[in-house]
Amino acid sequence: MRKGILFASFITFISAVAQTEATDTISTRQLDEVVVKGEKPQVKGKDGIMVVDLPGIVKDKPVNNILEALGYMPGVTNNNGMIWLAGASNVTIILNGELTNMPLQNLYQLLYNTSVDRLKNVEIMYSAPAKYHVNGAVINVVLKTPTPLDGLQGQVRTGYNQAHYGSYGGVLAAAYAIKDLTFDLNYGLSLTKSWSREETWSNHLNDGKRTMIEDDMSRIGQNWSNTIFASASWKTLKLTYNGQIISDSKRWSLSSGTLGNYTNAYNMLSPVGYHNIALRYTAPFGMTIGGDYTRYSENRSQSLFKDTDYLLGSENRQDINRWHAYIDQQHQLGQWQLNYGAEYQHSKDHSSQHYAMSDNPDFDDILNEDVASFYVGTERSFDWGLSFNLSAKGEYYYTKYQHNWNFIPQFGATYYKTPKSIFQLNFNTQRIYPSYWELHGGTSHINDYSTIVGNLQLQPYIQYDAQFNYILRQKISSDLLFPIWRQDHGAASLPIAGCHESHLSDHQHEL
Repeated sequence: MRKGILFASFITFISAVAQTEATDTISTRQLDEVVVKGEKPQVKGKDGIMVVDLPGIVKDKPVNNILEALGYMPGVTNNNGMIWLAGASNVTIILNGELTNMPLQNLYQLLYNTSVDRLKNVEIMYSAPAKYHVNGAVINVVLKTPTPLDGLQGQVRTGYNQAHYGSYGGVLAAAYAIKDLTFDLNYGLSLTKSWSREETWSNHLNDGKRTMIEDDMSRIGQNWSNTIFASASWKTLKLTYNGQIISDSKRWSLSSGTLGNYTNAYNMLSPVGYHNIALRYTAPFGMTIGGDYTRYSENRSQSLFKDTDYLLGSENRQDINRWHAYIDQQHQLGQWQLNYGAEYQHSKDHSSQHYAMSDNPDFDDILNEDVASFYVGTERSFDWGLSFNLSAKGEYYYTKYQHNWNFIPQFGATYYKTPKSIFQLNFNTQRIYPSYWELHGGTSHINDYSTIVGNLQLQPYIQYDAQFNYILRQKISSDLLFPIWRQDHGAASLPIAGCHESHLSDHQHEL
């Protein structure tokens, strides 16, 4: 009996010792808390392009749409809803690598009505490769493709903006996917009233005598605007429509100064219509074929008064039909990417201007324009940090006034080795086109002294720029812009007052 008690005590002692040793062993191996902090790179260099993780940048910002989000990118500013790229004279915004062919107001509304949750990333190209069919700087907004799992996504929004005058409107946006079909719809209706002021001083020379002519002008405008964007995709085939109808459009300019008091009244005699329909197909072997048709029309009048006296008036019409087609091919040759393609565009502009109580000649004519081009380009990224894209385009431009060949090279290079610094160098060639309306030689009167006159001999010119960017820690950017050369084929002039300011394709024609 005593032996049993001793044996039980021995077992208890061994168990206690083992427990103590185990506790001591765990204690001696316990590590202090380790916290690993990491930060996802906001900007990366790829094939001479800056890829920006914009969703990561704005995740803690008071942003709920893509237009507002763009203002948070390095080197990009959002000035009262207008997007500018530091160091670039102008910038074109494209969606998913495709040129949208829509008025700027439609494009901004589409970005404003698209939730930031649909944003994948954004690409910045100071010198866009020719395969994008855009000359100059480009911001490529890459969206996530809706899937059936997402269900119906949409939003309804109303807004009011108080500037000098109040403006208000509403929008409806929706996206839906079922199997291989995806749909996008965006509709907006707005009433806009605007005001601006301009002061001018003219040093007039007559018979050796100088006279200072001062003028203080206020501009007031209002209109109803209907904008719509709709697209349907089936696998790699995509059909898109975008349009704008502006009704009840009126503008006034009120000026007073050395020459007296003047009133200019511009009225749209019928709604302004812009319609564009596009079809695009991407083949599995790297070929993309697409085309679009654009129709634009407006009918407006101008009346000029001095005090209450009627001085002159005019009725102006413009009807534009444009057809555009392109084909692109892309090959992956090891680590090199080769791309080439061609495009053709034909525009027919029928414009007229008829005067009342004026010595200015009337005109009613048709301007046909043909632009054909082909390009070849290559892209490559190296393991040691350098990536670049290089392309060259030959373009043939033809109107009844002129025809010529142009050579348009583009180059972009990015060096990215460490997260601390990104270096980017670009060489850009851009064709600058006058407005269609200017090419007819029409005249617009500001008062009986100041006029804006079109020129039948105006021609596009080519501008060459070099751009260097340095991005510090993928957040802060600085840039240097070097305008190397501008080859002018014709003098530039101001757009006719009252003309629609939309652009047709990358040829930058103002309507």
